[in-house]
Amino acid sequence: MAFTSTETKLTKPRGENILPNPQILESPNIQESFVFSKLIPFVITYAIGLTAALSVIGIIIGGYQYITAFGNSEKYKKAANTVVMALIGLVLAITAFGIVKIITSLKFG
Repeated sequence: MAFTSTETKLTKPRGENILPNPQILESPNIQESFVFSKLIPFVITYAIGLTAALSVIGIIIGGYQYITAFGNSEKYKKAANTVVMALIGLVLAITAFGIVKIITSLKFG
């Protein structure tokens, strides 16, 4: 049995066409890179959305606590504190969303 040499042909890697643009990870500057132009704003936007949703849930819980306090001043204070903290969280989430939108809309030289 003689050993014969055969050429091995390399094929293109699988998953090459998953990204919409093959050169998406190669960019001339950092502002146009995939991580800074697409990934980070995507993650931040959905994290802020989750925070806003949790704040609304906190307002609902605080309202329920306020309704079920039945004249107990301790429970009223706790419910009011819950609503105030949820409103602060909602305002911070909306502000953060605005800041992210402003920063991602900036174009650098």
